[in-house]
Amino acid sequence: MFNKMKQACPKYDHKIRAIAGDCTLPSLGIGSSDRETLVENVNIVFHLAATVRFDEKMKTAMQINVKACRDILDLCYEMKHLKSVIYVSTAYTQCPQKEVEERFYEPPLDSKKMIALTDCVSDSMMENITPILLDKWPNTYTFTKAIAEDVVRQNSRGMPIGMFRPGIGKYQPILT
Repeated sequence: MFNKMKQACPKYDHKIRAIAGDCTLPSLGIGSSDRETLVENVNIVFHLAATVRFDEKMKTAMQINVKACRDILDLCYEMKHLKSVIYVSTAYTQCPQKEVEERFYEPPLDSKKMIALTDCVSDSMMENITPILLDKWPNTYTFTKAIAEDVVRQNSRGMPIGMFRPGIGKYQPILT
């Protein structure tokens, strides 16, 4: 994947710095110094972190798949040199549809309301109401990823953002 980069800049890896984050924590668990580094230096963001467990508890799936998506977009909004954000979703966010088009769909529930709900109710109550919330969605993964797409729609704030909905299968990136 980095062959083109190696040709253009043989020592590109000297410019890479890993920053630890955690989607289960508020603000991605990124400290202020690392956050400032990202704000000042990053211009392309790929957000593909998610819990892909189909039976994940709703609160955990909401934190990782929805709230972390919101937090990443908030961080991207602060980035001074942002050129592109790519959000990786899944084709299965729209599994109740017979055909999925390249557009935003109405979410199963408004993202802000769903975040507020998961913040307000106990773990046991959330588990009790999860089957009702899921409605036509088969699991918490597809449900929360559909809600995350609503987060992208509502929180993109004019950013240069694209969304990719892969299905199951092997993908070869096309590099030119």
